[in-house]
This record gives sequence, structure tokens and C-alpha cells, in this order.
Amino acid sequence: MLLHQYFTKAQVSLLRSAVSAAVAGAGLSGVLCDDFVLAVHELVTNAVRHGGGTGHLALWQQADVLTCEIVDYGGQAGALPVRLAPPDQTGGRGLWMAHHLTGTLVLTQRLDGVTAAVSVRVTASPATSTAVHRLF
Repeated sequence: MLLHQYFTKAQVSLLRSAVSAAVAGAGLSGVLCDDFVLAVHELVTNAVRHGGGTGHLALWQQADVLTCEIVDYGGQAGALPVRLAPPDQTGGRGLWMAHHLTGTLVLTQRLDGVTAAVSVRVTASPATSTAVHRLF
């Protein structure tokens, strides 16, 4: 496990920085890194805004694939559109962005909320560290 953390709105920015550092340490760089971090950030923000205000993030690496799973405690997967919102609509693009930035968005509805996961293949040599980072 590279990173696991429960979060609220107050930790969203710190969590984005931690994800960025963890995936860079695992060998992800450039546009792939930027896109993956932005996708994760959108999912974390969705969990706070639409999924009960809190969530849990888990980031791990298996072989050359990084996976990040965000769990919330309030949303309904069936009610979450993975489509581009109209230009005049404020918000509503987070899931679409996560899907298009990674091509790997998987939503799973649970009794108590939604789990969203994205993955990316690391193109550089991964770091050998397996330390778990805790922020808060």
C-alpha cells in the first residue's frame, strides 16, 4: 500500500499533494502522472460533495499498475452520470474527467455508498519503497 487515508473537505488539497508524491515515487511521471493525479482529485472531490462529506482513499501498486480507490459513504452509483455536462451547467464533470483522463474508471455501488477506482500503467521503473504514508 502506497497511501491510505480517510478524508474530509479539509484534507482534499493535502491529499492531492500526497497522491502526487506517492505516484511520482512509484515511477509515474509527465502527463500520465498529471492526468492520474487530477482524476484522483476529481473523485475525492466528488466523494466530499456528493458522497456524504467523507471518504477513504487507498493507493497501491501491483507490478507496473497503480490503482487508486476512493470510497464514499452516501452516493448512489446508478445516479452518477459518466458523461460530459452541458457547458452552461456548473459542475458535473468529475466522473467524466476521471474516465477520460485514465480510461479506467470503475464505479461500484455498495449499501453504504460508492467506490470509484482508476488505474494507470507506470512507464518508468517503480520506486522500491513500500512505506505507507499517513498525513493526518
